[in-house]
Amino acid sequence: MRSQRITLSEIEAVVREHGVASIQDVELAILEKDGNISVLSKELKGQTMHQRKSKKLHPKYKK
Repeated sequence: MRSQRITLSEIEAVVREHGVASIQDVELAILEKDGNISVLSKELKGQTMHQRKSKKLHPKYKK
């Protein structure tokens, strides 16, 4: 956190913005390249937010 100049109070604010009540409930927090912080709560661990769509190849491209 020091090398990125982010304070604990800033991280706590981001955690609250993501709807997580306490920093102790955070499973993972990632500082993205664009400066945003992504938060994964322990409550949502293992749950998928978006389901992947199955992609089918066109018969022309099948081996």
